[in-house]
Amino acid sequence: MENNYTEKSSEGTEKKTKFQSPKPILVRIRNLVFGKRKPDIFTRVTFYINTVLWLSFMLWNVIGYFAISSRDMISEMKGIKVEKIIAERGVELGFEPADFITRLTVVHGVGILCWGAVFFGLILLYRKRKQFLYFVLGGVIFYVGLNIFYLSFQFFREDTTSFDKISLLIIVLSTVIHSFLMNNERRGGSISFFGEADEEG
Repeated sequence: MENNYTEKSSEGTEKKTKFQSPKPILVRIRNLVFGKRKPDIFTRVTFYINTVLWLSFMLWNVIGYFAISSRDMISEMKGIKVEKIIAERGVELGFEPADFITRLTVVHGVGILCWGAVFFGLILLYRKRKQFLYFVLGGVIFYVGLNIFYLSFQFFREDTTSFDKISLLIIVLSTVIHSFLMNNERRGGSISFFGEADEEG
């Protein structure tokens, strides 16, 4: 009798712990977003590298948008004249101060949407869907075009760091190369030198 009670108690505790644990829910969400199967190593490496680069751009745009939108609060609390700094740079680039601030706000705001599209493309890349190319390249090209044509080429050349330019180049090249290799794999070739078959997640 005591053994039966102990077994039932253990089963109840196990079910209760399993139900309360957030891990199964996180696993389900991960599987829903990224799929149940891990792709080959080359695809994973490409995804991880681009995700790190994506994160740097997304954070920069979020912080930039917040800093400009909250410039009065930052000025009052920290004494940093954000508006004055931006306005002076705008004049150097040939803009009216207020116009440049507006344009920069738009670039950061739309930039967040662009990098959101890029991340969706990276998810498709991880799941080895060929449509990933359109979202990644589309988001990056639109973002770069916004900086060049809506602000100015001088802004892109002087205010975009070398790290950012190299990162953008890496994202574009790795995306194009991976798309080519995926097409090659569909024709019976190999996608990488690191691994062939997909692995179970």
